Amino acid sequence: MNYHIITLGCPKNTVDSEGMGTILAARGHRPVAQPEDADVLIVNTCGFLAAARQEALDVLRDLGARKRPGQRLIAAGCMVESHASLVQSVAGVDATLSTRRWPRIGDLFEEPLTERGNGQHRQSCQQSQQGHGAENHTLAGADWRTASFRRAGTPPSAYLKISDGCSLRCSFCLIPTIKGAMRSKPPDDIVREAQELTAQGVQEIVLVAQHLTDYGRDLGFGKDGLATLLERLGAELPPDRWLRLMYAYPQSVTPRLIETMARLPQICHYLDMPLQHAHPDVLCRMHRPSCLDHTRQIVGDLRQAMPDIALRSTFMVGFPGETEQEFHALLDFLSEMQFDRVGVFHYSQEHGTPAATAPHQVPPRTIERRWHRAMRHQQPIALERNRRWQGHHLDVLVEGQGMTDDGRSLFVGRSFREAPEVDGQVLVWGQAEVGSRVRVRITQATAYDLWGEPVADGESLLTLPARAGVGVGAG
Repeated sequence: MNYHIITLGCPKNTVDSEGMGTILAARGHRPVAQPEDADVLIVNTCGFLAAARQEALDVLRDLGARKRPGQRLIAAGCMVESHASLVQSVAGVDATLSTRRWPRIGDLFEEPLTERGNGQHRQSCQQSQQGHGAENHTLAGADWRTASFRRAGTPPSAYLKISDGCSLRCSFCLIPTIKGAMRSKPPDDIVREAQELTAQGVQEIVLVAQHLTDYGRDLGFGKDGLATLLERLGAELPPDRWLRLMYAYPQSVTPRLIETMARLPQICHYLDMPLQHAHPDVLCRMHRPSCLDHTRQIVGDLRQAMPDIALRSTFMVGFPGETEQEFHALLDFLSEMQFDRVGVFHYSQEHGTPAATAPHQVPPRTIERRWHRAMRHQQPIALERNRRWQGHHLDVLVEGQGMTDDGRSLFVGRSFREAPEVDGQVLVWGQAEVGSRVRVRITQATAYDLWGEPVADGESLLTLPARAGVGVGAG
């Protein structure tokens, strides 16, 4: 049968969709590029925020309304876990598959659908179903950590999920409810996946998890499980491959992890470390680490060990009770820390979280104004951080080739400083093969992107001066 997968949400969902596709392909089913050519449609949903859930419902309703006779529609992923009845109520949805049981997609794909009295077909594969109390019997033993299938990626970059779920209890977050407690994938399986991806030509492997820096605690590895895993990967992968770390919890960035990142040639000098806010009272209400001096120390240690490191963080505005003074503390913190990249999110009142019923909910119009103010505040900081690279050289992983309206060739890629999908790009005049790595001289910078030109053969290598980026507020 032909199948078409639509992935919504975060990179963790991307990994799950790739896994489903690999399982289906191994059983002889064929992927197709267009929904109308598929016998089975699969939508891997996101249920983290109300906006993401609405997007998932819109996609499902559209596909359900347009599907042809005999075509099947399967809803999978986080929203099935968190809002199963809502998903199942969508006309045209034939079956559901929860986020923790996607390795059983092959069984669900091939099982006959049962007729229900309302004329619709329903078959649900969730953690708890129809009073069984534990798991649907068709899902017994399914576990994404140990599912047996070969990993297939799409060069030049691929995500590799090293754990799923989260054992923290941030007061605004539904992930522990949707995904459950953190469960780490065994290191041997991670190394095998990384080797398979490398053999397929993947040049950059992005390690992702809800709580990356807590990797291995549930396996008894202690606080330095991630550093131990990186040592394994560094020993097994070619030295010219990139390993990128996303979603590091700030209080779990240990001295050994910093030393390992600085020493191993494969690890990009880049870290995404979501901090969420910068006022201790707000952080306490969020159930997040509130010692800002410790955060400052971590940032300083990272920059001392890797002067060229690109640091990304995310912050939330409009959390319940956030005062104007607390918001100004966030802006002051951005000025002090000089992060290379910053994402700012609106607080979303999610039913089932402690924050949803907290007093002093901030009006939506105030949240929107604060979001714009924070984004405007960060832009000149990001511009200045990018300008540090003008006149210097960066290796660029080529992701696309095109041409301008006036006929000039242009290729697009990323350096170690830019993560896929969330950061800017490096745009370079000239031609280059997708998947290759080209040394580029940076000639122009904007707040989000860099522009450059290929370095001529024999031109001396310039790198960012060692003093740049050292310390918390260095620029």
